[in-house]
Amino acid sequence: MTEQNEIITPVFKNKPSNLQKHSFTAGRAVKINVNEVELTIFKGTNSVLASDIVKVVIRYVR
Repeated sequence: MTEQNEIITPVFKNKPSNLQKHSFTAGRAVKINVNEVELTIFKGTNSVLASDIVKVVIRYVR
């Protein structure tokens, strides 16, 4: 017995581009400056990760 596999090639179709779409721009939420080291956190950032990064930056800058 031999197996036969049918290869199906995908067909990609381009959607018409809509030039009126508004692109998402992340707004700045927090800007921290410690001993000339500047850290900017944007809206939508994972808050736990951001707080951990701030702790590390403050610990090693001082």
